[in-house]
Amino acid sequence: MSEISLNAAGYLISKTSKKPVTHPEFVKQQQAAHYIVSLAEAIKDKNFTPGKVDNLEVIKAEVRAAINNSTQSYVDAPAKPISKVNEELVKYALDFCNYEETKEEVAKINLLMNEYNVINDVEQVGEYFSEGVVKLKALYSIKTILAAVKITADKLK
Repeated sequence: MSEISLNAAGYLISKTSKKPVTHPEFVKQQQAAHYIVSLAEAIKDKNFTPGKVDNLEVIKAEVRAAINNSTQSYVDAPAKPISKVNEELVKYALDFCNYEETKEEVAKINLLMNEYNVINDVEQVGEYFSEGVVKLKALYSIKTILAAVKITADKLK
């Protein structure tokens, strides 16, 4: 997107000629990107999972049990041995268990990102813009769109 920008009024212009330009599919994808980036910004700090409700009776029972079972320690419990091999095996097992879920998530993100192929083309190799007037809220890069898609995909599972 090195050859285009938005002027102070928000119109898409050519950086070299300073004239208004347009590319219908690029504009459509930028408008869609504006929505996904705005949505990601709005939901990034939100929690959509219901929280656990504490039970007062359970807490009372735990306090009574802790008071009644208070014992003094005379010998320290041994520390759990740390094994690099064991940690690697645990990580491998978790990665193996999460493989299908991660694979599905990547496929979902890639599918969503394919809606922005023209923006990617503009960034990678440039595109042909014709003269025309179009007003946008902002110009979004693929990097910004990808970050927003990851946030929304994660929050809207």
